[in-house]
Amino acid sequence: MIDIYPAIDIYSGQAVSLTNGDIATKKEYGNPVAFAEKFSKISGKLHIVDLDGAFTGRPVNISAIKKIRESVTSFIQIGGGYRTWESIETGYLSGADSVIIGSAALDRKLLESISSRFKNITVSIDAYHGMVKYNGWNSSTTINYKDFYSEVSGFADRFIFTSIDRDGTGNISKINKFWDKGYFMYAGGVNSLDDLRQLDQMGFNGAIIGKALYNGSITAEELICLQKE
Repeated sequence: MIDIYPAIDIYSGQAVSLTNGDIATKKEYGNPVAFAEKFSKISGKLHIVDLDGAFTGRPVNISAIKKIRESVTSFIQIGGGYRTWESIETGYLSGADSVIIGSAALDRKLLESISSRFKNITVSIDAYHGMVKYNGWNSSTTINYKDFYSEVSGFADRFIFTSIDRDGTGNISKINKFWDKGYFMYAGGVNSLDDLRQLDQMGFNGAIIGKALYNGSITAEELICLQKE
């Protein structure tokens, strides 16, 4: 069965959820450390995004990530503002097992340097209507997500495909497998166990679940049982 990555998006020190990455839709849930301790029991994996970092271009919530690292033994992947060699190093020093890069992956020279130095780099392929976006989803390119994968596939073996237009909406995208290698996670609109089964059938290795866990559309208990199927 597909791997589960409960998501914790941090903004101003609080766990929050957004729709389509729009800060105007922000809903606060509380202490991210408490959610990390709860969610870590689901699969032993966590997906943490520093939203302040995504919007400003540099990690902001490092102290919260360190507290999470001290509180759980889960595999932790972090993203949000990791756009320089130095910030990525800081991410690993904070206790992350994998640092997620999006904007930085557009810089071929930087990508080559990062991939040769750090282990478990995860490249985020953030697509809106098929085209790659970056800079906290605020900037657009004319690069199709399939072409982007072809350009970066030689520098990483972990990827996240995010369907921005489905993020926080409760509806997943139907994706035909476009990758020939690598560990692929899906993010954007996962709202039911059936969604997870569909993503598994599409060929995804992992699924990132955020809002559905907070609003109860999917429960931790259901996810634990699903992984035993």
